[in-house]
Amino acid sequence: MTTTARIPRAVDLRFPWNEDTAMAKNIASFSRNLDWNLLKTFHEIAQSGGISRASGALSRKQPALSLALKRLESQLGVKLCERGPSGFALTDEGMLIADSCGSINGLVQQLPKKVSKAGDSVAGRVSIQVVSCLVCDQLDSAISRFHGSHPKAEIIIDIKTGDSVAGALLRDEIDIGVAPASALRSDLKYDFLFNEVHRPYVGPAHRLFGRTFDDPGALASEAFILTGADEPGALTEFRTRHGLGRVVAGLSEHLDAAKRLTLLNVGICFLPEKFAEPDVQAGRLWPLIQDTERPSTPVFIITNPRAPRKLARQLLLSEISGSLETD
Repeated sequence: MTTTARIPRAVDLRFPWNEDTAMAKNIASFSRNLDWNLLKTFHEIAQSGGISRASGALSRKQPALSLALKRLESQLGVKLCERGPSGFALTDEGMLIADSCGSINGLVQQLPKKVSKAGDSVAGRVSIQVVSCLVCDQLDSAISRFHGSHPKAEIIIDIKTGDSVAGALLRDEIDIGVAPASALRSDLKYDFLFNEVHRPYVGPAHRLFGRTFDDPGALASEAFILTGADEPGALTEFRTRHGLGRVVAGLSEHLDAAKRLTLLNVGICFLPEKFAEPDVQAGRLWPLIQDTERPSTPVFIITNPRAPRKLARQLLLSEISGSLETD
């Protein structure tokens, strides 16, 4: 008599379904849906020995705490405490949950220390792109504090024209841009830093040195040193409106070089006030316009909100934000 072996039913091992799998899925779902504030509330109730004492400790009304306790019991499917004439007492399940809440609370208390240690060990690199000869005390103090707190972090500063900042950020070539912006792009984040004011200056041997003009148009026939693509839009509009710069004596996109030409008396040049201030105080430069209309350009801290997160960059941005808030 011939017998044939019984072939077992095929099992799809790619998606094993058993009680352990079902439990794992239920646990994951429970963790996602749980209101973690309920655990915090229950921890205080257990530590205080009742809802009335916890109410005082949390500065919350007793009905709100009772409701929170009921919600947690409903989500866990167990009774956590007994309340009656004999007083407040945790059930066996309540004691287990209270012990877990104590462990969670201990982990939460350690978070500030862990974050502090993480800050101490920050290394990495922060790449900043700024426009030529930017002078901003708030930015300088923020960078100084950042280095003092995180000496292992490497700070790289590159000088570029303002119109190149957006592209560099979107290509993830830099972390932070500091530049004026005539139009704000929707895919970048702009935080106002300060208003950069420009005045027209001349060198010590220029025939207009020591003179001031109420009407900028009075300078229309004079020779100017222009700063090309790095000139802010508000300054270009101001020059065009008053007919300034039609006679060009020099050109440089770098303000250091433009200032050098001005000191050499080649022509009149618009320079940022803060940048020119030391030379004005030393008697090497003279502002031709005093308190009349002066072109002003907003300068921004520019970042890419979609860029990969970097701790060093975030810490430096926090320092900059702190400088602006205390200014």
